[in-house]
Amino acid sequence: MDNMTLELLLLNRIDKKKKKMVELASITGIGSYQTIKCSQELDILLNLYMKHFSQKGRNNFISAS
Repeated sequence: MDNMTLELLLLNRIDKKKKKMVELASITGIGSYQTIKCSQELDILLNLYMKHFSQKGRNNFISAS
């Protein structure tokens, strides 16, 4: 799989997780276990994106090659 495909897949997962978190927050409350757990999962996805696909991450990837 190429980088563009991986980036799009990750962005899609981030979008779905954000929507799920908003849904959970509206049903169970912003401080509920379910919402916080979903938020932590979203953080992991966002950190992955920043590490591998942000401009800074790309510069680090290029210089390491």
